Amino acid sequence: MTSHDLRYLKGLPSMGVLNCIVVEDNNKQSALLKEYIAKTPRLNFAGRCDTAGEVFQQVAQSRADIIFWDIRLLDNRVMLRLKESGYYPIVICIADKQEQDKKETDMDVFSYLNRPLSFERFLTTIGKIQDYLSSTIYIQHARNLRFVFVKSEYKIIKVRFEDILFCEGMKDYTQIYLRGKADPILTLNNLKSFSYKLPPEEFIRVHRSFIVSLTHIDSIARNEIYIGKKIIPIGDSFKDDFYQIIEWNS
Repeated sequence: MTSHDLRYLKGLPSMGVLNCIVVEDNNKQSALLKEYIAKTPRLNFAGRCDTAGEVFQQVAQSRADIIFWDIRLLDNRVMLRLKESGYYPIVICIADKQEQDKKETDMDVFSYLNRPLSFERFLTTIGKIQDYLSSTIYIQHARNLRFVFVKSEYKIIKVRFEDILFCEGMKDYTQIYLRGKADPILTLNNLKSFSYKLPPEEFIRVHRSFIVSLTHIDSIARNEIYIGKKIIPIGDSFKDDFYQIIEWNS
């Protein structure tokens, strides 16, 4: 391993060790990921699951920070249950490029690691995670503090979670709509990246372009959400998860 390979893995003493689990029913792929994790500083192999049904218990036992999850075994119900628990690890999806293209817009994952697996690709993916963790408030810390700092134009603005009505994605930007404010805050973060800064028990993605605060929903009708005067559509691929949460809270 060269110093260039390790450029993302140094200088982050506050992060500590990141526990990793692998969700993979292919022994060869699982063994390769376990080897890569063992070779990488500050990563710890915390277990393997052969099915999605084992994931929730494994995460609870190991307090996993990262899940390497084969796309064939992804299960939206398990991912939703993790979010509802208030502890949602970073999900890295293992996929062929063709599989990624089909699923990319539907799955709430941090990044994709394409097959065939290589250590170079693995390190690049870990670099993305560590860049994210070192450049933002770590999500558990953010939840405890009940706010997040966001960059907008030439300012860094403190945004309280309870003030967020909904967020709208606009390619590489996210508009954050706040109660009591006529204009949204525009920040250079795509919607998927910004979603990792929000408490998953309070916010849910309902469309490719929208995340809403469950607290601020006024009503729901004909697959549309009403928050004040704003009408937000519910996307087809997000309906099941959204209505499941509504049912649980009815």
